[in-house]
Amino acid sequence: MADETRDNDRPDTNSPESHPSANHPPEVATPPRRRLSPLWLLPLVAALIAGWLGWRWFEERGPQIVITFQSGDGLEAGRTRIKHKNVDLGVIESVRLSDDLSQVIATARMDRTAGRHLKDGTRFWMVAPRLGLGGVSGLSTVVSGTYVEMEPGGGDDRWEFDALDEPPVVRADVPGRSFNLKTEQLGSLAQGSPVYFRGVQVGEVMGYNLSPQDRSVSVAIFVRAPYEGLVHEGSRFWRSSGIQFSAGADGIKFQTESLKSLALGGVVLETPPDPEAGAQALDWASFTLYEDQTSAAAARDRLRVRYRLEFPGSVQGLQAGAPVLMRGLTVGHVAAVRLVYDEAKEELHIPVDIDFEPDLVARTYAVIDGKPMDEAAVRKLVAMQVQKGLRARLASGNLITGQKLVSFDYAPGLPPSPGSERSELPTVASSDLDSIMASAGVVMEKISALPLDALIADLRGTLQSVGGLAGSPDLARSLAALAKALGSADALMRDADRQLPQLVKSLRGVATAAEGTLKNANGLLGGGSGQADLPGVMRQLNDAARSFRVLADYLERHPEALLRGKK
Repeated sequence: MADETRDNDRPDTNSPESHPSANHPPEVATPPRRRLSPLWLLPLVAALIAGWLGWRWFEERGPQIVITFQSGDGLEAGRTRIKHKNVDLGVIESVRLSDDLSQVIATARMDRTAGRHLKDGTRFWMVAPRLGLGGVSGLSTVVSGTYVEMEPGGGDDRWEFDALDEPPVVRADVPGRSFNLKTEQLGSLAQGSPVYFRGVQVGEVMGYNLSPQDRSVSVAIFVRAPYEGLVHEGSRFWRSSGIQFSAGADGIKFQTESLKSLALGGVVLETPPDPEAGAQALDWASFTLYEDQTSAAAARDRLRVRYRLEFPGSVQGLQAGAPVLMRGLTVGHVAAVRLVYDEAKEELHIPVDIDFEPDLVARTYAVIDGKPMDEAAVRKLVAMQVQKGLRARLASGNLITGQKLVSFDYAPGLPPSPGSERSELPTVASSDLDSIMASAGVVMEKISALPLDALIADLRGTLQSVGGLAGSPDLARSLAALAKALGSADALMRDADRQLPQLVKSLRGVATAAEGTLKNANGLLGGGSGQADLPGVMRQLNDAARSFRVLADYLERHPEALLRGKK
């Protein structure tokens, strides 16, 4: 069985399946295949590297932004860089004009690192050499060329920006706080004007704008750290002119601040001591900008008691804000000067309102319970002083400008005035130079009304008669001396600045000169031809000289005759 089985497994060589050539074609020998050359890997690697570099370039490529400039000075496509702290953050790719040709639109490509800093508060401006009153800036661009400075800010993402016309005075990364000052006039303030505290610069003026609502000027200032803590709710600001001039008992003082203050002006900050200073001011708190230190001091919250004065005569030169003095020291200020018509009396009045400030008057006794004087106590005090002779008068504050002020002093010998606690205070006539000149003018007008012109005219006629009589040189010189003396008397009568003693002295001089002339004339009388009427003329001159002497003696005994006339 085993043999049979092996016979069955043995292939039959006689069958057709045992011959391969019977059903399959003959096999053909083929050459071996060639392997891929390593040189073909170089383009592949290069392509991979180029793709990777392109991907990295695209990955590193930042956003594209649009910056609008007012001018294209210094902008060059492909060359002008955008920097921050002198580090490149982008480049200007193209520069073109707007559709209305009013602006320059620059397209810039920023770095990927700068993309997250493009916010609403981001600012751009052109950095170029600038020369101004505040100093010189941008000199480094003379060598490196102009570029665009970027200052990062906060807010939402943004891709379009308007460049600043001028570089900002204060960078956003400078610590400090900003405040707002209100004023009626900008004056000499400009961007970059310094802010001083006790002579030390603590900040700058960032800018200004005109409010369309109340037409006031808003000035934005920045106070640097750590000085921002000096600004409190009770702080005061006023203008600094840069020049201070004062004259006192110790001489004349002239002080100047920095050249920057002289060119750009400045702002002075003053903070009173606690507790008057109050709490620290918040960011962008508003304050009033006063014209000078005096106005700032007068605007402080303090007790003011209002009184009304009415001066005899003119109040020319007196303005609101003028000081009110008590024996040379300031105790208040003039509040208002106006013209009032009284319809009942049909009269015009010029009331002067003053504010008496008791805080300016020191007291030598302790205040009960630490309370200051109230208005009732102040009025009682002033009424008591009025009973003692306290009076108000106009005085000259400045001889050059003609400004007036109100001066209080005690005038003994005056009739007592009601000392009630009223709002009107008694006044007396002014004793300044203008009032004296006005009084002198009235006196001179009365002197001019005296009948002296007729006497002078008679003397002139007499001189003309004498001059036509003789041609003697001695007589001519004598008559010339007499004419000169009479001319002096004529000028004396019409000169408003002369006083009575000088008038009497001059009249005596005229009489003396006339007597001397008469003596010279009498010595010349010799009886020649043409001298027949000369004795009569001499008698007239003698009478005129006698009249002058009588007039001088009478005025010496009765000087009131210049005002009232001869009885």
